[in-house]
Amino acid sequence: MSDSTYEVKPGTFSLFKNDNRTEENKQPHYNGNGKDLNGNDFQVSAWLTESKSGKKYFSCKIQEPYKKETTSSEPVQSAEDPDLPF
Repeated sequence: MSDSTYEVKPGTFSLFKNDNRTEENKQPHYNGNGKDLNGNDFQVSAWLTESKSGKKYFSCKIQEPYKKETTSSEPVQSAEDPDLPF
C-alpha cells in the first residue's frame, strides 16, 4: 500500500482553486503552499487579472505561512487588584 501523503519538495509549490472567493471579498482566485530552494515553507496567492491590452495573466504574491496567534494561558491582573503597588 502506498502512502498518499503529498510532500512538497524544495523549489516547488501547488495552487488550488479558492472556492470561497467572491468579487466582493477580493480573496485570491488560487492559493497554496510551497518550499523555497532551501526548504523553507511559504504561502502562495494568485489572482487572475487582465492587462490594459486584454491579455490575461496571474498576479501572484508569496509570503510566510499564516500562523494562528495563540492566546496566553497566564491570568491577566485586574486594574482593581489590591496587590498592585499603585
